[in-house]
Amino acid sequence: MSEDNKNLVRNYYQAVLSDLSKIEAIVAPDFVDHHFPPQMPAGPQGVREFFGNVLPSIFSEMKIEIGFLLAEGDKVDCHFVLLAKHTGEFAGIPARGLAIRCPAISTFRIAGGVLAEAWEIFDSGDLLRQMRGE
Repeated sequence: MSEDNKNLVRNYYQAVLSDLSKIEAIVAPDFVDHHFPPQMPAGPQGVREFFGNVLPSIFSEMKIEIGFLLAEGDKVDCHFVLLAKHTGEFAGIPARGLAIRCPAISTFRIAGGVLAEAWEIFDSGDLLRQMRGE
């Protein structure tokens, strides 16, 4: 089951950056990602809005490189790096076209063979410094 859960997380990251039409098979109808903005709806629609509208309005050329995954019980931790170009205004920081490298860790809870819940941690201060070109 651990390998199935890890593959589910791999499939999620592949889908969110390349084919959001597959997201219903990966996330629960009431999926909640706790790092999404509070106005995002739950489930596949929230994933579509975040990865189809919110992130692309800030970044282009997005790529996720998964370092490793840890699975225990119904949880999977994914250690990854988001690589992108800052091409849209964010938090008052104008787009500068700079390359961004944002390491992060996401934790997913799996229920019924799909992702039910997610949390993410990353160094937001470092991300903002990169966006400002510091």
